[in-house]
Amino acid sequence: MGKGLIEILQENNISLRKRGDKFVAHCPFHEGDNSPSFTIYPNMTYFCFGCRAWGDAVKFLVDYKNMPFYLAMEYVGEEFRKHVEKKIIKVSNSVATWSFLYDVAEKYHKFLKQTPGAVSYLHYRGLTDETIDKFRIGFTDGGVLRIDSAEEYKIAIDAGLISEDGYEILAHRITIPNLIHSIKACDFIIGRTVAKDRMKYLGLRIPKPIYGLMDVVDSPIVFITEGQFDWLTLRQWGYPAIVVGGTHIQSYNLIALRSKRVIIVPDNDEVGLKAASDITNKLPNSMVLDYQIANVKDVAELGTQGDGMEKFDGTVKEQISWISDMSQSQQTMWFPRLMM
Repeated sequence: MGKGLIEILQENNISLRKRGDKFVAHCPFHEGDNSPSFTIYPNMTYFCFGCRAWGDAVKFLVDYKNMPFYLAMEYVGEEFRKHVEKKIIKVSNSVATWSFLYDVAEKYHKFLKQTPGAVSYLHYRGLTDETIDKFRIGFTDGGVLRIDSAEEYKIAIDAGLISEDGYEILAHRITIPNLIHSIKACDFIIGRTVAKDRMKYLGLRIPKPIYGLMDVVDSPIVFITEGQFDWLTLRQWGYPAIVVGGTHIQSYNLIALRSKRVIIVPDNDEVGLKAASDITNKLPNSMVLDYQIANVKDVAELGTQGDGMEKFDGTVKEQISWISDMSQSQQTMWFPRLMM
């Protein structure tokens, strides 16, 4: 029989106080926590709103007690984790699902706006309030969702928003929805951890779409990025960008890109550059943008620099002749700043 998080915290002389259905304590990971910011949730994970320490019983032992991972596993007991089955769900009513996910995205966005630390994190990543609002970027601490009906509960389970025992899968993550603005719908939500989590991005269990495609479907040229923050940065700069989320494009998504000229904006590492090369083999009308001269890991990092947009604009002007092949009206619509 293993030990739970509450018992382990008490063993380490961390005084807990009940607050609603949660416990709070002065954070053991940083000094000067005068008002308790260390929160323990019903699913027995913790999160500090001060230093953003996050984890479960095993991770607490690894981080706080410097215990080797395998020993922490043995101490807690191997049954402490509830694994979510990884499989694609065929949702029977996609209209209801998309409407429900749109409402969820709105709830996460509203909660983020009430969480100064989460907004500050996005500003640090180079995103403006206008971008945060336009793309309904959100945040959840694991207590945002309120399911109103049995049908919504089933949709949330099938999509992978909540676990079989009723807890939010995307807890303690920045949430980035793929919105279809014209019909107020959302067909996917991905979460980016703000804690020391080995899984940086976590998505739903429904088929992953191309982020942002509906907004740029009429552009003859699209920019593909590897990560959501790269995509948000390019969209903030006014580029017709989409994101595949990772280094692989599913075959059903490739079909939508075959009629376009595709500019791949990879991460500047071996994996990213190899993936970009693989995509060019699958999409004949594609090219890889070389922006390594900027000496950054990715576009999102470039976006944190004061002159990042100007550097990127210069690279685009130097390397992409396709834009000049567009009609004047297309250039004005999709690349107005480059025409100045």
